[in-house]
Amino acid sequence: MTILITGANGMLGEECTKLLSGKYSVVATDIHDSLSMPDDSIIYEHLDITNENRVHEIVKRIQPDVVLNCAAYTDVDGAERENESAWTVNVGGVQHIVNALKKFGGAIIHISTDYVFDGTAGPYGEDNKPNPVNYYGKTKLESEKVLTDSQLHWTIIRTNILFGNTSRQQASFVRWVIEKLSRFENISIVNDQFGNPTWSYGLAQAIYKIIESGKHGLYHYAGKDYINRFEFGLKIAGIYGLDPTLIRKTTTRALNQPANRPFKSGLTCERIEHELAVTIYSVNEALTAMRGNT
Repeated sequence: MTILITGANGMLGEECTKLLSGKYSVVATDIHDSLSMPDDSIIYEHLDITNENRVHEIVKRIQPDVVLNCAAYTDVDGAERENESAWTVNVGGVQHIVNALKKFGGAIIHISTDYVFDGTAGPYGEDNKPNPVNYYGKTKLESEKVLTDSQLHWTIIRTNILFGNTSRQQASFVRWVIEKLSRFENISIVNDQFGNPTWSYGLAQAIYKIIESGKHGLYHYAGKDYINRFEFGLKIAGIYGLDPTLIRKTTTRALNQPANRPFKSGLTCERIEHELAVTIYSVNEALTAMRGNT
């Protein structure tokens, strides 16, 4: 089986490349010219999913059994300022992949987000009605519609608050907390945004089980602990032996961010647990494993 991974240079893409390359023929693609590959045997191709001709050329040549789409415009505040850019990647790029698969064959696994919900009554199950409160969430919901209308074999996996040990640490909340507290700097973290932080390795394992099972449809995968961001920061400090008193509470309103945030968001995972017997990790389990591997 051949798996084509888009966005392989991101946190989840890198985790999936490492895990799946030991089990399948993996072609890793990303918009960046360089990529940190776990070994030299993995094929790397430069791919910008907003370039429809390039998407068709890659899919035609590789003939993947599955495209795992980890590529996305994920800057929530940036999406409010750059509507067109966010739409072009998150909706247009997915449409390009779908069009190529319709022509040349193959299934798609697409990563989405709890930000398709409004955050008034989370955590949410697969049957809850989406209602995004920011432009990023709107683009991700529209990307889901591209798949559900496509008549392809599709799987959508919604997740939230990804964290993990990868080379792409600059966008990592965990790394930010560790670096700031290690320098004895005070940091402020909101205590009014709730979700269930998700270990990228656990999500990669779930994706592997989905591929092996051949199942299709909509699934939620997220961590075991339903906590706010401030509580997440305290758990990071605790596991890494850092001073939790350096972490101060703040509110979303105080940050004055361009994009609205869902407050009580997060996901329930009973469907994927029941159908695929995946492991749902707690924050402490994940952070302890991460610390052991650093």
